[in-house]
This record gives sequence, C-alpha cells and structure tokens, in this order.
Amino acid sequence: MSLSVQSLEQIRSAIREMAKRYTTTEETVVTDFHFQVNTENGNVTIYDDDENTLAHAHVTEWENFHSENCHKHIEKELRRILVEIQKEGCLDNMNVPKPYSCLLVDEEKETIVDLLYVDDETYIITDDLLEGFDEEMEQFLKKLLNE
Repeated sequence: MSLSVQSLEQIRSAIREMAKRYTTTEETVVTDFHFQVNTENGNVTIYDDDENTLAHAHVTEWENFHSENCHKHIEKELRRILVEIQKEGCLDNMNVPKPYSCLLVDEEKETIVDLLYVDDETYIITDDLLEGFDEEMEQFLKKLLNE
C-alpha cells in the first residue's frame, strides 16, 4: 500500500515541525525521538524522551490498518521519509547532540524498531540497502574469476 501525496506531506510536515523545535541556539539534551502510530485512527504522534508531544500527522491509509505486516510497512515508509528529510539537511539544523535516534514505538511506548540513527561517524545498514546485494556480489565475483 503506497501513501497518498497528502499523507506523505502530513508526515514530512510533522517531522519538519519536530526539527524546528530544536533549531534554537541552546543545545537540548534529547537522545531519541519516538514515532507512535495508532493503527485505529491513523494518527502519528512524535514524542521526545520525556513523552512531550512534538508533532502530529494523520495518515488516512493507516486508519484501521491491521494487516500482519502493518508495522513493517509503517517502518519502511517512515524510514524512507526520514532519510529523505535528512538528505534535505532539515535534521542537520537541530541543536541536538549526536548520536540520537528516531524510533518507532508501540502503544506502551516500547521500541519496535530504530528508524534512523543519526551520528557523524556511524551508519546503520538496513535491509533495504542490502536488498539484492547477494546477487550483485555473485555476479561481480563470477566476472572477476572469468577474467
């Protein structure tokens, strides 16, 4: 299920709103940003470490979304959007000490998955990045051995 342009913009806007709260000159101590998705009503809420609400979004496609793989789908979409926002430099403007994470959490605010880990020297390799890696490596080795 792909998200509508409106839903994508709702999520992007919420992430930008979250980031804007931390663009002051005063450094803020935050270690994680928590993304909670309510699959009953489609609401996405972003919290800080102290459970203060930073931003909201509404995703129509996630209303009554109860498939077996719903969290995998939500994870993939949120991760893609966060990486996109990070490439824009929006997250770089935050005055938050690194490292910090963006986490997908459940109703009890328990971590389901780390969506994005931000650090100057560490990179987290996700399954999406490794998709097709085995086949490419096999082709490369075969070509190398034939030469």
